[in-house]
Amino acid sequence: MVTLSCPVPRPATDRILLAHGGGGGRLTNQLIESVFLPAFSNAALESRHDGAVLSANGARLAMTTDTYVVDPLVFPGGTIGDLAVNGTVNDLAMCGARPLALSAGFLLEEGLSMETLRTIVAAMREAARVAEVSVVTGDTKVVDKGKGDGLFLNTTGIGVVVAPHPVGPGFVRPGDVWRTAPEDLLKSSLHR
Repeated sequence: MVTLSCPVPRPATDRILLAHGGGGGRLTNQLIESVFLPAFSNAALESRHDGAVLSANGARLAMTTDTYVVDPLVFPGGTIGDLAVNGTVNDLAMCGARPLALSAGFLLEEGLSMETLRTIVAAMREAARVAEVSVVTGDTKVVDKGKGDGLFLNTTGIGVVVAPHPVGPGFVRPGDVWRTAPEDLLKSSLHR
């Protein structure tokens, strides 16, 4: 009797594959370890967290950035826009921070309908309103038709760390609950 088996294909290491994307899989981790950590080595980056906690004039600030590439751009229950705002606010929360501001970088493909763009921007505005954060700066670039999948969106967020102890994937335990600190705690964090 002959037993046939199909070996798991070995990914090429000299080219970027879709599996290298930010999904947190094995190839993503290999890319981070072999390219980004050696190039940008520092304590914040080596924590392998979706955000970084930094000190500035006695305040603890959190910063995060994420790029969103989804198809379709508008889907049942949301858009790439509210996904970006909510994802960035969530990454700040995972740093124990209350969001202060967001930036938005739009990579638009020539031919994208203005109606689609307005729908996405309106969804972002509503998500930001609910999260009590403002989009305060941004950038827009346009690429040739066929080179941008409609729209790619990058958001960066900054927030004030209000959690009294470290928050992050390594510190989460079953049953943990964290709520945004009262306004007076936020003010005291800003004016230390």
